[in-house]
Amino acid sequence: MFNDFYAKDTSKKVRAIKRAQGQAGEHLTKPPYGYMVSPADKKLWIVDEEAAAVVKRIFDLCIGGKGPMQIAKILKEDKVPTAKAYYAEKKGKALPENPYNWKDSSIVGILERMDYCGHTVNFKSYSKSHKLKKRIPTTKEQQAIFYNTHEAIVEDAVFERIQELRANKRRPTKADRQGLFSGLVYCAD
Repeated sequence: MFNDFYAKDTSKKVRAIKRAQGQAGEHLTKPPYGYMVSPADKKLWIVDEEAAAVVKRIFDLCIGGKGPMQIAKILKEDKVPTAKAYYAEKKGKALPENPYNWKDSSIVGILERMDYCGHTVNFKSYSKSHKLKKRIPTTKEQQAIFYNTHEAIVEDAVFERIQELRANKRRPTKADRQGLFSGLVYCAD
């Protein structure tokens, strides 16, 4: 009983501190692929040039009309290490089993991350309780966005254009035509 109260009380205090830090514009997460923590100031992100080149390439391929699966395939064929493999190699740890096996979900995560424009986005998700590990995504209105907090890898205009392209992207049918109800009707499951 007392242990549960203590855990709940500690959780509330940690949440309050994190909320204050987030509302002040501090980063609440580890830096994304393409950035690293500044050795001079642990609260700042600086560009990791080697990984940033891969991020730029992903955005360029998407602007060029490639989808996440196609981009993942290109990176795999070119033997570009995944983010996990890159960090393992950098830290001198054992490489994952398939160090070049990019997933389309990883590409989507990179393409949708506003941090690459040099902006900090806090409160993207939350958990209802300290006992529950499941993260619940927040709406855009609930997020706190702080502009120009670190060096950008991708320009705002490029990022916005990609969001437009991805929002309007519809998968063609086998006959290479778009379905009549594409983007309007969705499966119930």
